[in-house]
Amino acid sequence: MVIEWLKFKVDPEQSELFIQKDEEVWTAGLQKIPGFIGKEVWFDREQQEIVMVIRWQSQEQWQAIPAKTLQELDEKMGVFKVPILESRSYQIRKFMH
Repeated sequence: MVIEWLKFKVDPEQSELFIQKDEEVWTAGLQKIPGFIGKEVWFDREQQEIVMVIRWQSQEQWQAIPAKTLQELDEKMGVFKVPILESRSYQIRKFMH
């Protein structure tokens, strides 16, 4: 399993709307992509940051998403299109239930 970790800075007054729009656009879109396992959204009110943790079956499946698909999803965010402050990738070596 691979983790895609993304951090965004969002105006606190817009944070809930951003999270809702992301759910409608990105989460719904990613659910149609092979290899997508799930997604969590973490919100830090003090830092006004949103972190998204996206789980993929493999790096290959994650990286195989067509650029056109990514662009279409990004455009659907409209006014809630926010630049990514930081992104990371993690390989899960051991997963305990």
